[in-house]
Amino acid sequence: MPRFWLVKLGFILVAIATFSACSNKQAEKAQKVEFALQNEICQQSDSLIQEKENLPLPFLVSGEIPKGGTLAKVLLKNDLNGNDVYEAVNALDSIFNLRHVQPGDKFEVMTDSSRIIYELCFYRNPIKKYLVFRDSTGAMVSTIREETLTMQVEQIEGVVESSLYKTVLDAGEEAALAMLFTQIFQWDIDFFIDPRQGDRIKILFEKYTLNGELARYGNILAASYISKSSEDTAYRFTDSKGASKYYNEKGVCFQKAFLKSPLNFTRITSKFGRRIHPITKKASMHNGVDYAAPYGTPIEAAADGVVKQACWNAGHTGNTVIIQHPNGYKTLYGHLSKYGKFKAGQKVKQHDVIGYVGSTGRSTGNHLHYTIYYHGKPIDPLKLKNVAGPPVAAAEMPAFLQQTANLKNLLAQSAPEPVAQIESEPDTIAVMEEVYLPVEKPTQPNLKLLIIIIAAQALLILILLLLLLKKRKLFTRISE
Repeated sequence: MPRFWLVKLGFILVAIATFSACSNKQAEKAQKVEFALQNEICQQSDSLIQEKENLPLPFLVSGEIPKGGTLAKVLLKNDLNGNDVYEAVNALDSIFNLRHVQPGDKFEVMTDSSRIIYELCFYRNPIKKYLVFRDSTGAMVSTIREETLTMQVEQIEGVVESSLYKTVLDAGEEAALAMLFTQIFQWDIDFFIDPRQGDRIKILFEKYTLNGELARYGNILAASYISKSSEDTAYRFTDSKGASKYYNEKGVCFQKAFLKSPLNFTRITSKFGRRIHPITKKASMHNGVDYAAPYGTPIEAAADGVVKQACWNAGHTGNTVIIQHPNGYKTLYGHLSKYGKFKAGQKVKQHDVIGYVGSTGRSTGNHLHYTIYYHGKPIDPLKLKNVAGPPVAAAEMPAFLQQTANLKNLLAQSAPEPVAQIESEPDTIAVMEEVYLPVEKPTQPNLKLLIIIIAAQALLILILLLLLLKKRKLFTRISE
């Protein structure tokens, strides 16, 4: 009986040791399986990264339309597929008339490695873009994308040192704002000869930006030109009918019947009155003003009217345009290099281009001969008593006065001095993307379990020795 319990105890201890060993082996096996699985995932990830890096990069073809060029010709010169170019250009023509393409218009073409076009972007400015791209079926699809602009009201002021344009540029704005400013005061101020050093300007205007960059200027809301002898301030007002004009604070319109001058010129070479003719060398009456200007300078209609003549003048003014205006006025523009698009009998508006500066007829150089007639009698354009346009209507005055008061308060505020915001470049830190591979952690031995296993094995060995000893004694007795 004691021998049976000893054997049973030995088997129990052996079973415990075996179960413990199996458990350790299963844990090790599970850990190895997990390690292999993680390695496989990492290998798949590495494979995907490698495949992505090995993808062919799209090709970008970009440029501008040259003078006398077409979009199709430019694309073909960039070794693009002829059929693709034909499809893309036809799709683009459905949303933008390609006959209106101008030199300087920009394009961007995305192609694959075989130079197949899958996207064409055509634009004149970054605000409005015309897109052509391939859809899922491979067909060319066209669409128009207009960017959303941010508008803010800003103000600048400055002192004229050399020119109005430089004053605006020195204030941090572009020349386009100076052009808008001159269009307001052009009936009273000739900005090529009238400005004097020390004159001051103030401009309250709308500014549209795209991604923080200037996209375009909106309307000038209020503007002042202050000289030593006068101060003119114009306020923009839109009436109930939607018409917008500039008025002084009393509602008198700034727009006049005639422009101060019909072109941007460098100097007046001959004024109205008697003079010695530079060609005939004889004293004669000069019934106009001669404005020297570069060849091809655009000439604008001084006022609304109807073109009466656009042809050669048999006298001395060469290519000549004559416009009939209301109330008995007529203007003559002579020595043109070429005519504008208007022909005899057609209506023109103030600022329409009716010709370009030249030296045709009896002329010694490029200039414009400009005459104003009143009921057939020539008058001096420089002494014309200009007539203002219609004032603000009586019914609109309350709204006008309220808006003018608001603009006057804004204009009275000093414009903030532009502060140069210098953004320091961030320190470039090279960050390596680390991929952590699973590491087989060494198994920490369980001390209690280890002691039990050693004790069981020692006991088992002892039991086996006792059994062998008893068996040997038994065998010795039998043999005796």
